[in-house]
Amino acid sequence: HKARVEAMMCDLASLRSVREFSEAFKAKNIPLHILVCNAAVCTQPWRLTEDGLESTFQICHLGHFLLVQGLEDVLRRSAPARVVVVSSESHRFTDLVDSGGKVDLDLLSPPQSSYWSMLAYNRAKLCNVLFSVELHRRLSPHGVCCNAVHPGNMMYTGLHRSWWLMTLLFTMARPFTKSMVRGHVLFSRRSVCPSVVLLLLLSLCPFIQGRRNLAPIAVMFD
Repeated sequence: HKARVEAMMCDLASLRSVREFSEAFKAKNIPLHILVCNAAVCTQPWRLTEDGLESTFQICHLGHFLLVQGLEDVLRRSAPARVVVVSSESHRFTDLVDSGGKVDLDLLSPPQSSYWSMLAYNRAKLCNVLFSVELHRRLSPHGVCCNAVHPGNMMYTGLHRSWWLMTLLFTMARPFTKSMVRGHVLFSRRSVCPSVVLLLLLSLCPFIQGRRNLAPIAVMFD
């Protein structure tokens, strides 16, 4: 049996595009065993998407959320299946509460006056992890498991391209971090390895960093 690769357009900065992609995929009437939510931007200037939302939040999280929602019925029918959400250790360095300790959803799409690109990225990555845990809770009884993965500090990607300072730091750090090949190998294992599925169905490793299954921050289960 020969493998066949087909590219389909999906722009996470446009919720309309995400919906169109979901419908186009479902129209093919094929199973979906692995869904990887991998796209991201970081360190980019403040801007709004066509949907009126801050772009880092929409591209890194909300677009993926809508994509999974649109394909949930296909995943259920395709079980056993899994969803892999590429998050980051940076999810540990932020929260979604205001000074009074209450959840403030306005923090996810802040105005330009209070925007900081790295904080926006960290918040989006926290949303990735929260989403992954809740999705696994809801879908694992139906044979669809989900986990969040930190592939390592990937200095060979283009995440830094919007800010010269980060480009410089990424370049200097490259000799001490994972190559793209090593990051890909670890990430691919989390996507296809049967033993990972067993651990997920037992809810033993909702957050994975490289080869290690890590305890997530407490807010993930709040």
